[in-house]
Amino acid sequence: MNFSVRQAGLTLLELMISLALGLLLLTGIGTIYVGSNQTYRVQEENARIQESGRYALEVIGREIRQAGADAPMSSTPTAVTQDCLPTNTPPCTAISGTDNAANGTAFDTLAIQLYANPDENNAGVWGMRDCAGGFAAQGTLVTNTFAINGTDLRCTGSVAGAAPLISNVGDFQVLYGIDTDNNQSANQYTATPANLNQVVSVRVCVLIFSGAQGITTSRQTFLNCGGALGTLTGANAFTQAAVGDSRLRRTFVATFNMRNRVNNLP
Repeated sequence: MNFSVRQAGLTLLELMISLALGLLLLTGIGTIYVGSNQTYRVQEENARIQESGRYALEVIGREIRQAGADAPMSSTPTAVTQDCLPTNTPPCTAISGTDNAANGTAFDTLAIQLYANPDENNAGVWGMRDCAGGFAAQGTLVTNTFAINGTDLRCTGSVAGAAPLISNVGDFQVLYGIDTDNNQSANQYTATPANLNQVVSVRVCVLIFSGAQGITTSRQTFLNCGGALGTLTGANAFTQAAVGDSRLRRTFVATFNMRNRVNNLP
């Protein structure tokens, strides 16, 4: 007796259903992968933007806090004593800048001056380094100037020259807090102070954008530096990216006291 079983193949309908289910499964897996990859890219670029913004404000804030520092007597008997004043030779202007926005261009500049004093590395060598790493001996007038070059925010030191600080910078704006009633507290902020000796604090805005395209699903409408600083209001406080621009943008703002002009304040 023959007990062999005759094997039957798949029908065309079964084959089509199998292919459809396979394609559906692959589509789901692909969608999950693409979505996860996009989420990762957004988080990565956002982290880079946050890091750049915080780093820029940290560096600029450190310079502002020590603006106008003099070079007092140290343990070295021959140390130079000078005050950071416009009447000095060479003259020292603790804080100054250019309001380029008012001049029809996009970015401000910020210049900070002080006399070198700290003992570098506690090695008995009195002096300090400018923002670009150049060493200035004690009593030397140091100038650090922050400005945008292309899309880089860089600092130009009076000793070492220009050095890049961060990349992918879309704007840099500065407001000066002036004290007109001698209470060591800013009672108004302006981009063009009439008397730089009245400046007791500085408010800085940096706009950072992602290095990669495709981070946002469409062109972003973002808070600009004017809106973040309060110099622009309403619709003017926001800017829409150009057509086809899918970068992510964030503004960072911080206010720093000039410690050498303000006593007992952080």
